Amino acid sequence: MGGLTFAAPWLLAAAAVLPLIYILLRQAPPPALRAPLPSLKLLSREEIPPPQAARPPWWLLLFRLFIAALLIAALAGPSWQPQPPANLPQRLVIVIDNGWAAAPRWAEMVDAAERRVESLSGTGTRFAILPTAAQREERNGDGGPPRFVDGATARAALAALAPQPWGLDRAGAATRLPSEASYLWIADGYQTDGATDLRRRLEGGEILTFPSAAPVFTDLGPAAGGYAMRLARPGGGQEHAAVRVLTQNGREIVNGAAYFDGAGAALRLPVPAAEQNRAARIVAGDGPASTFLTAGASAPPRVAILDGESGDPPLQSGSFYIRRAIEPQAEIVRTDLAEAERSDAAMFILDDVPLSEAAAAPLLDRVENGAVAVSFAGPRTAENGTALSPVPLRSGARAFGGTLSWQEPQGIARFADGSPLAGLTGGNDIAIRRQLLTRDLPDGAMVWAALADGTPVVTAARRGAGLLILVHTSAAPDWSDLPLSGLFETIMRRFLPLAANPRALDIAARAPWRLERQMTGTAALMTPDVSAEIPADRWERAVASPETPPGLYRSGDLTQALNLTSTLRRDFRFRPLRTDGLSPAADMAPPIPLGRYLFLAACLLIAADMLLSLLLRGALRLGHSPGLRTSAQVTGAMAALLLAAPLMAQGPAPSPGPAAEEDAGMPRLQLAYIGGTGADAAVREGLEGLSQALARRTAVHPGEPARIAPDAANIGRYPVVYWPAYARGSMSVREAQNIRAYLDRGGLVLFDFGRPFDGTTNARRLLAPLGLPSLAEADRNHVLMKSYYLIGSAGGGALWVEAGTAGESGRVSSVAIGGGDWANLWSGATPAAPSVRENALRFGINLVMYALTGTYKADQVHTETLLGRIGRSAPE
Repeated sequence: MGGLTFAAPWLLAAAAVLPLIYILLRQAPPPALRAPLPSLKLLSREEIPPPQAARPPWWLLLFRLFIAALLIAALAGPSWQPQPPANLPQRLVIVIDNGWAAAPRWAEMVDAAERRVESLSGTGTRFAILPTAAQREERNGDGGPPRFVDGATARAALAALAPQPWGLDRAGAATRLPSEASYLWIADGYQTDGATDLRRRLEGGEILTFPSAAPVFTDLGPAAGGYAMRLARPGGGQEHAAVRVLTQNGREIVNGAAYFDGAGAALRLPVPAAEQNRAARIVAGDGPASTFLTAGASAPPRVAILDGESGDPPLQSGSFYIRRAIEPQAEIVRTDLAEAERSDAAMFILDDVPLSEAAAAPLLDRVENGAVAVSFAGPRTAENGTALSPVPLRSGARAFGGTLSWQEPQGIARFADGSPLAGLTGGNDIAIRRQLLTRDLPDGAMVWAALADGTPVVTAARRGAGLLILVHTSAAPDWSDLPLSGLFETIMRRFLPLAANPRALDIAARAPWRLERQMTGTAALMTPDVSAEIPADRWERAVASPETPPGLYRSGDLTQALNLTSTLRRDFRFRPLRTDGLSPAADMAPPIPLGRYLFLAACLLIAADMLLSLLLRGALRLGHSPGLRTSAQVTGAMAALLLAAPLMAQGPAPSPGPAAEEDAGMPRLQLAYIGGTGADAAVREGLEGLSQALARRTAVHPGEPARIAPDAANIGRYPVVYWPAYARGSMSVREAQNIRAYLDRGGLVLFDFGRPFDGTTNARRLLAPLGLPSLAEADRNHVLMKSYYLIGSAGGGALWVEAGTAGESGRVSSVAIGGGDWANLWSGATPAAPSVRENALRFGINLVMYALTGTYKADQVHTETLLGRIGRSAPE
């Protein structure tokens, strides 16, 4: 059974003027003016009765009063609620969970709250909104029960709410819960501390739960050659989680799949050595708990190089080769032992620097606190040894291939599994001519690389919280060919992630860590809206909270990340929320506004009144009647005004977005991009740059770029959709079906892999679900290269399109696949020569023109042949 409500019931009081309107309509018109007419004297003997004033009939008066009543009712904003609550509450408290677990389904939770508010609009119900996420202490100090407000204010409060990247304080929310009210709890569906207290206070109320299926990181840290992580998922969640390592601008470095055994999963994700310090975040889903900041892109490791005072020329010194190997990936300082004691470097590399126990004591203390010391052998170390060696050494060096040696130089035969050097190849091509030998391998010593005879080339051992590493040959090319090879650079870059251990940066005298970039509840990074500071001696114990939000913190020239995993235990498991004493709430359907229909009815009745008036006066004739034509014109104008701008007594409706305008059939040209990839900002700026170039150079004037989700049922009629495949390298079956439907409707998708595309495995994995026809490389004669500008290439390597779309067949390719990193070139974010950016803009303009006009310039493919024929047929 439904219910009728009014947005402005006070306007119904205008019905009191209906009797006055009736009296006014009944009033006779004023008497006619009296003027003498001489000819009337001839009829002086005749009695001429005075004319009677004409009044409308009673039924016409009632008809017009009914029209006035309809207009008054329409102005009051009536609406019909199909399923009103059984008991209309006078006061309703909406308790809404807005912690990290609510982030993946936050939009649904807010929609449910808004629907409940709308369903009670016009009933006199007052609303209070109570979020349960933990608050800062200064806000808790003056925080009491929430105020009760009207429906419009409640909707504004709900729109201003956002999920927070930390946990809930349900016990605190229970203490601020107003009494003598009805309750609706919109919960994230999981049990936490304080949930029982809140449930008891809400007993007898209603509850709606929105459990998420997104996995969360419970533990993540650097491992040999990459990252090791553990994930948890809710019960009934997905069988596996796609984990991606992204750069600062959202480009995907590597991806992998974590398969759940029960509720947990473990994954070891290798990252190429050249990319390890570009990794900025690791993503497994939506929300802050599914995102892990690495801070790798913000703070390259600081490395101190110490070398002996040999006076060797630069090209013969080991420090030259060390610097050349790690310089692009690390911040390097060249120092001596005295300055190294005061340095805040996380790694110390010693090039043939022998140290006694006393001399090495300061560096050993740093290693005990988490630093990494890498020592290279050399003549001085062979003669004197070093206290920084992870293993005891024999005096002197073992020589191969000399006049007194029968042995030939050896290569590196193996790299130990599970070590930072695991998986390296090419060691057999290296000639090791001299090597330091160990006396024995004590407990805890590790051999990371060895020669064919099993003697170590790289050894390591833990020392306190840090690590000692010894390379048993020199960093200069006098003992081996290793420094001259690419393998040396790879080995050194494998060492660098070991310096990213936060403990290696922990110095008691360091300044506090101050929040520089704050993570939001949607896992985006923003300028902090609060100031937060963590003392250096408390960093290891810091957890994400309102006082110390997750994000990037800086101390001096160093940056570290505080993640939500700091609040989760390694064995964290999702527990379903207990709902004893609460009744499941019906998800209320939104009310149906009736004002538009009442206005339409009033307009039709007004038109009918005009027709009746004409009929009573005898002025209505069928055919070409001026009165009938005037009545039709007035009726049409009133209907047009009604449809264009309905005058209803309600708040201003939000402006429709691009999707709403698309659904309404409004023509709108927009470029679109796949959102939710971590590269949204960069891609949007790129498409804005391309749109501006289109507006300046062509007759095409695109609107603001549209962000779309590939899982949307109707993607829309956008001419081009940009897919940043470097930031999102996979698609689900549903997404593939939606993209396929968009392509079948004539759309075009540009897949940008951020690097030259060569048909790699990742690309084939992404494109396979679409079932694309065979592809071919678009050469300079393809119509796409001539659709506006004459360009030779798209930039970024080969551009692949559907085979058979060069122009002769009239077919238009539905995909363009390449690796030009075009969005960053269009926006100017990527440093590039002006000619490179100009070529990228011209390619983008050509692509839009190709999507809009197809092969209308296909005749230019045959231009050379036509010109040749013209030349041959011309007279001599």
